[in-house]
Amino acid sequence: MLRRLFAPRPVEGIERGIPVSIVSMTDVVKSYPSAQKGGAPVVAIDGVTLEVERGDVYGIIGYSGAGKSTLVRLVNGLEKATSGSIVVNGTEITSLPERSMRAVRGDIGMIFQQFNLFNSKTVARNVAYPLEVAGRSSAEVTARVAEMLAFVGLSDKAKNYPDQLSGGQKQRVGIARALATSPSLLLADEATSALDPETTSEVLSLLARVNRELGVTIILITHEMDVIRSLATKVAVMDGGRIVERGDVFDVFSQPENAASARFVSTVVQGIPSPVEVATLKARHEGRIVTFSFRDGNASQAQVFLDLAAAGIRFELVYGGINDIRGRAFGHLTLALTGDDAAIDSVLARIATHSEVTEVSR
Repeated sequence: MLRRLFAPRPVEGIERGIPVSIVSMTDVVKSYPSAQKGGAPVVAIDGVTLEVERGDVYGIIGYSGAGKSTLVRLVNGLEKATSGSIVVNGTEITSLPERSMRAVRGDIGMIFQQFNLFNSKTVARNVAYPLEVAGRSSAEVTARVAEMLAFVGLSDKAKNYPDQLSGGQKQRVGIARALATSPSLLLADEATSALDPETTSEVLSLLARVNRELGVTIILITHEMDVIRSLATKVAVMDGGRIVERGDVFDVFSQPENAASARFVSTVVQGIPSPVEVATLKARHEGRIVTFSFRDGNASQAQVFLDLAAAGIRFELVYGGINDIRGRAFGHLTLALTGDDAAIDSVLARIATHSEVTEVSR
């Protein structure tokens, strides 16, 4: 029903069929002149290649200065790439004139960290704005605004002004406005960074509905790994203007291959304890400290516990936990084991045949 009034508009460059990738970037570089005369250019995006398929919720994560927000501005044409290729909805945009770029941009919605609402306009007029700019009739605008406010749960706030709303309500207005023209792609740049945890959860649930019910592809820019875990299907980790790791969220979370990725994952997942943490555990618990790592498809933690119990080894969970991403489980459980050393060695060797075992301290 929410797609009825305004079907996604045709975009220049697509005549037959729909490309699998809604955004395709190949060896993209974006540099800026040095602030110092004669200085080397400042490279913000350094050889990025990225494919975002239709229906994805693709997370781009990185610390401040990693280049993720610049990447978004390249996708919607607010910045021009220095070199490389960017194809959006089948159209190569790197050298596209601004007039043609406006047509491409009309199929891209955008939500922001600071909401970017017009304080002098009511909620309804804020949502109506992109429709009015697009030249929609008054009847079409009125119907679509009512439809979108109902979708985001703000029908009763149509006549309110932004300063009468909470932060979460403002962001929901921003989402309704971004979706008003039925875009096929939604760019969310740190959309939850200004919100408290409970409101963040509500906004992420709404964005999941946008993807699931409306079929809108979402590129999610964030520095919060928990946001990626909650919403994204795929993730790319940026560091120093480069993508240093990419893949399904489960794979990157459960087995990060890059140091930057591992740092992000460690903010939401307890892995193998560090030497400092091991020293603290040893001071608090007797026995040998051993970490058992699990990944979807491996033996369950129950099997490890059964093996330990059958060998007469006493154990206590002292660190870690099991995580779930879209029904797939992974995690690291660190146990303090007490008992005969030979018996512990024997059972650890047996467990190592079906699970990853790391003894961090004897």
